[in-house]
Amino acid sequence: MRPILALLLTASLLACTEEQSRPAKEVVAQVKSAADDAQRSAEAAARDAQQSASAASAEADRAARAVQQGVATAEERTRTGLDTVATGVREMGEGGVVTGRVHRLSSSRLDLSPDGKGPAVLRLDGRTRYLLQGSVDKAPLLVGTRVRATYVVEAHVPVATQVEVLGR
Repeated sequence: MRPILALLLTASLLACTEEQSRPAKEVVAQVKSAADDAQRSAEAAARDAQQSASAASAEADRAARAVQQGVATAEERTRTGLDTVATGVREMGEGGVVTGRVHRLSSSRLDLSPDGKGPAVLRLDGRTRYLLQGSVDKAPLLVGTRVRATYVVEAHVPVATQVEVLGR
């Protein structure tokens, strides 16, 4: 009888211990599951952050290349423009003054019969100023009017900056 009693006592102790440990095992399983979920979420967030950082880095590189290309283009255009102006200035000097009589006039061109040296044809543009007795006047110039024209050379073409009426 003793062995049966010992067996029953051992079985009841084992059953009691297993029954009592079941809630603890469930809590441990839930904690492990939550930890695994948290780890997966953290890994996914890290991947997303890495992808966002890579995309931002690529975009920054593209923007930097575009800025560098824009600067290079601007430098080249500036150099080309300066070379063109310098060539034109070397051709006829920095510009000058020519005095003469109006031979023909259009909205973009002034033909002169110069009194001395100087170009006989000057281009006119929106920046050309007209002076009549010291005041700005846009009245049309008549053929035969004596004028003094100040000009600059742009791309080998003399351009009038100011046309002053000296007499009619």
